[in-house]
Amino acid sequence: MHKISLALRRVPGNIYTLLVITLAFWIVCKPGTFLTGSNMINIAGQCSFLAIASIGSLLAIITGGIDLSVGGIMCFSGVVAAVLSKGGMPMIAVVPIALLAGTAAGAVNGLIIAKNNVAPFIITLAMWNITDSLALVVAKGATVSVNTEEFRLLGSGELGVLPYCVIIAAVVYAIFHVITRKTRTGTYIYAIGGNESAAHLTGINVARSKFLVYTFSGLTAALAGVLLASKLGSANPGQGDGYEFYGIASAVVAGASMAGGNGTVWNTLIGALIITILRSGLNIAGMPNSWQMVVLGLVIVGVVFVDVMSRREK
Repeated sequence: MHKISLALRRVPGNIYTLLVITLAFWIVCKPGTFLTGSNMINIAGQCSFLAIASIGSLLAIITGGIDLSVGGIMCFSGVVAAVLSKGGMPMIAVVPIALLAGTAAGAVNGLIIAKNNVAPFIITLAMWNITDSLALVVAKGATVSVNTEEFRLLGSGELGVLPYCVIIAAVVYAIFHVITRKTRTGTYIYAIGGNESAAHLTGINVARSKFLVYTFSGLTAALAGVLLASKLGSANPGQGDGYEFYGIASAVVAGASMAGGNGTVWNTLIGALIITILRSGLNIAGMPNSWQMVVLGLVIVGVVFVDVMSRREK
């Protein structure tokens, strides 16, 4: 209990405020249904894809960088999985290949950023365009539908009452909690975000750490893309578009500072849940997607403003 209490104290106060506001908004939009067990499981399932993709966004932000290629990598990996599965390849081979494709894209990001000291914004934006275009090429400009039970198992299957995608998300979060909090790699990532020059002077291999961060980001984006395609039973170019924004939003509203050196995996999970509930409520309210982006943008601006003001006071 003491450890749980300490963990809750580390959660930024603005997360609790946003969570309460978001829950209230959802309940008003759809009274009497929010607290039902089936709805909770449904929201958890919807959140799992964003939650997994958000880990990569968080890691990049912790180092003081940013990853705008998340949505493109999700599209590309999902399309690769769908095309291979539709061609008759078993999922036991499809999943590793699709994950490798996304991880390779992330590794290219990391290699260029780490070795050439190029701004992550430029490189990851270019990679988003490349992977999004490759998805278009691989899918031949059309939606790739795969309605086989094998393909849909990961995204739609359940263990008891829990969807597989929720269980996978929980396992992924547990793994990255250990990586960020219990390993040297995690310590180095935070040190680089806190002060990259000082980290370099203390002997930290900054280039290697950045390479790993963007490689991890590619892997988590690929996994989210494969699960999303499996859930929908199809993949199309543009299916992951916007997730780079939602991933950043999940990390930022959860207390990660765009200046780097701050943010936690579990807080980001709460941030992803907030974004998912908010988007779901806005959909129920009938708000167009373009206006939803405006609302989420305003939320991020508000949270960043509060973060800046609190840092000035300190």
